[in-house]
Amino acid sequence: MSRYKGRTSLKAIERKFPHIVEIVVPPGGLGGQLDAMHYFHHARGVQACLGLGRRDKEGRDYLRWYFTGAKMAVSFATEFGGKVINPPYRSHRRRVRRSAPSL
Repeated sequence: MSRYKGRTSLKAIERKFPHIVEIVVPPGGLGGQLDAMHYFHHARGVQACLGLGRRDKEGRDYLRWYFTGAKMAVSFATEFGGKVINPPYRSHRRRVRRSAPSL
């Protein structure tokens, strides 16, 4: 399935913003804390990049914030109770071409 025209792929986002912070969304939502998260970026002149969220087996929701620098990611995680995670890099894998068997 193709992406929307002009939309950046997750792979490209992870190359540009390699440091990810995962925040657990409380049952009632983030409320004003989400505004504080956006202000964190604005006050420091950092581009906010909110990625895809996920849901774990227990039904908890997570938001993923992407950062270009490790220090900023750690600072954000410390301030908002998040966890810095490493993205699953796939760039080191080599593609192997397999030819069709000859008849």
